[in-house]
Amino acid sequence: MSSSWPPRNVVALRQAIEPLADWVKNTPNSRTDDEKIWLVRFFVVRTCGYLEQVVYECARAYVDGKSGGPVRLFSQSWITRSRNPSPENMLELAGRFGGQFEEGLRRLLEEEDQRLYRELSLLVDRRHKIAHGLNEGLTGSKALALYECALEVATWFLENLNPHDSLSKPKK
Repeated sequence: MSSSWPPRNVVALRQAIEPLADWVKNTPNSRTDDEKIWLVRFFVVRTCGYLEQVVYECARAYVDGKSGGPVRLFSQSWITRSRNPSPENMLELAGRFGGQFEEGLRRLLEEEDQRLYRELSLLVDRRHKIAHGLNEGLTGSKALALYECALEVATWFLENLNPHDSLSKPKK
């Protein structure tokens, strides 16, 4: 197991998506509307993928860091692939680490009249529509808002499933 936190590939993914977020935020006027639409779509797909990978990598690293031997092998066999980062899937995964983790994540998702829950559901829905060639109707500003929501939830996973943290209780 690597001793760096967050995992290097998560850091690399964040570094790769930040320039894209900046581009969407400051789209050059020289771009056609069609180019802007496609870049927003790409940004939404990357944002959802970033959150999916953060959740997966945090869970995998937490299992690696907090277990060993056959227990680690058994646990890793249950985390063999990433899943869509829908609120339901993330709550289910957090719950597998214990009720306190699920409750901590649920509290976060339900703050402000379920703002994050609704926005992440929209993010996953729009990624699905984009992947299937359907009209998703997102603006650059809405894509950026979804990105910020994804970062909030990614931060929760990075803080709460840090295997190097001596506390095993969720922070929020």
